[in-house]
Amino acid sequence: MEDGKQKPDRKSEIGAVAHAIGLLRQLGASKTPLGVNELARRVSLHKSSVSRLMSTLENYGFVEREDPDGRYGLGVELVALAGPMIADLDVVKVSRPVLRQMADETGETVYVAVWSGRDTIMIEQAKGERAVAHYAAPGTSMPTHASAAGKLFMAFRPDTYRSVMAEPELEVFTEFTHVGDALQAELEEIRQNGFAVNDQEYELESCGVAAPIRDVNGVVVGALTVAAPKHRFSARQQMNMAVLIVRQAAELSRRMGFSTHAA
Repeated sequence: MEDGKQKPDRKSEIGAVAHAIGLLRQLGASKTPLGVNELARRVSLHKSSVSRLMSTLENYGFVEREDPDGRYGLGVELVALAGPMIADLDVVKVSRPVLRQMADETGETVYVAVWSGRDTIMIEQAKGERAVAHYAAPGTSMPTHASAAGKLFMAFRPDTYRSVMAEPELEVFTEFTHVGDALQAELEEIRQNGFAVNDQEYELESCGVAAPIRDVNGVVVGALTVAAPKHRFSARQQMNMAVLIVRQAAELSRRMGFSTHAA
């Protein structure tokens, strides 16, 4: 070796980066902070390796300890990195005034979600006066097959459908989660109706309706969603939400350059 110096092990470095990304994804998908032991189990690494990686991520602000037990959550440095990109997404800029208007009109939480190529992610939201406090913050990923926005992407985007269906087994979160033939039938219904419904499929008492936002080429680039608790989600309320969400999503699509005449 030149000058007696040992060359860095690039394969080891690349592996460490991949493991760090895996840990960040686990934290992003979790509703609660995670400890080293639980993270090690989820990513199939020894806890000593996970501990070293988490310490490095913590030093750079990508994760932070959130409770006295030393469990981790995502850090604010990720927001600093992602903020400029999110702010420049056209679908976010176009949707902001509509989100506020809809939140005021419905009193519920209204948000826009996108398909990242791997996950369904909520990127912008507005809360009405009746909004349920525990709804997730922007940047939260949702199970694609068990959310109104995610099923919308599955119905209208072949890449999303292939990605989700490639999973060995879709998780059943509640007794209302649709998988298999029931999910396939629902996706066809979504294509026909032009909107998707989540009726307690991810969490009990949590419901929503979503409609597609299309870009100038007709690609579904976002899902406009109104979320509501089960006690405000009767059949009539669902339909009222669907009418409103479809109309507003169509207006957002028009602002994105989409024309039904050109479709």
